[in-house]
Amino acid sequence: MHAEEDKSSINSNPVTDKSTDLWKTLSNWVNAIKAGELVASNTTFILYRNKSGKIGLADIFDQAKTDEEVDVSIDQASEKMKGLGELHAAWSYYKNTIIDNKKILASIIKNFHLETGHGAGYAEVEQETRNKHVPPSQIKFLVANLNGWLVRHIAEKIAKNLDAKITWEEFDSEFRVLFHRARRLELIDFTLHFPPSNDEVALHLAMRPRYLRQVEIIQCGDDELIEAVTDYLKAKINRDRWIEDDLIDEQLAADFEDKLQRFWKNTQKKIDITNKNLTKEERGKLLMTECMVRSETIRNETPPASTIAGTYHALADKPTLGWHADWEANLKE
Repeated sequence: MHAEEDKSSINSNPVTDKSTDLWKTLSNWVNAIKAGELVASNTTFILYRNKSGKIGLADIFDQAKTDEEVDVSIDQASEKMKGLGELHAAWSYYKNTIIDNKKILASIIKNFHLETGHGAGYAEVEQETRNKHVPPSQIKFLVANLNGWLVRHIAEKIAKNLDAKITWEEFDSEFRVLFHRARRLELIDFTLHFPPSNDEVALHLAMRPRYLRQVEIIQCGDDELIEAVTDYLKAKINRDRWIEDDLIDEQLAADFEDKLQRFWKNTQKKIDITNKNLTKEERGKLLMTECMVRSETIRNETPPASTIAGTYHALADKPTLGWHADWEANLKE
């Protein structure tokens, strides 16, 4: 079993000798053992800090392994903390550990480990994840989603006045799901973390590339133009990242486009036969709508929203297809 506490600081070592964080952590572990939540003999007590500093009590506890070394470390702690007053923020935690529950503290120190990272700790988590046979292209996805789940899970517990703790069972359950998704090379929606910027959208609306003129030809409104730009950019972001991260290759992307083109061609024929009473612009809108809601897979997976619509706009931009019956002539004009 592992009991872990993480401490961070912007400028300095977050677990100095008299820091409240250090003694509160030790006090929490003491209370957990007294309550029967932890058994010291089969628990590893890990204190993670994001910055190091001069050698202190946390380092001394980390190095103490034998009973004799543990006793010496506690004596050193008592000596260093001799001047701590009852008004100090750390006093109640210090009293609960060394003064009131010295034997329990000794059992904790025997299995105590101090770990030091750098910055926010993401680099260490990503490095550890690489040892779990996760494809390199999926590591950031796994870490980002785990981090989001941790933050949300802790916030929900605090909101319910529960202890801000995550059990191994809770973490393992979430990790297994994400690990499975990562190992099967799921088509990640990168736009959740790297969405198109407002400047990019505004630039496309101003430049009016071919795919937008194709939408204008069938007399679509401003909202539909903005939606077209957003879908186009999102699909491009994902397509480029999927190829870059080896989630798909150029051939797979080409096959996906071929499927969409075949559907466009067959749908166009059907609409021309069944909707002769509509104007060319109305038939174009119907054709575009049918294509935008088309359901298609990539490697037997349903791609993120905007992939189908955005790819159709990319094909209209080449241009290899269009919405208006006379789209080729209209583009020349």
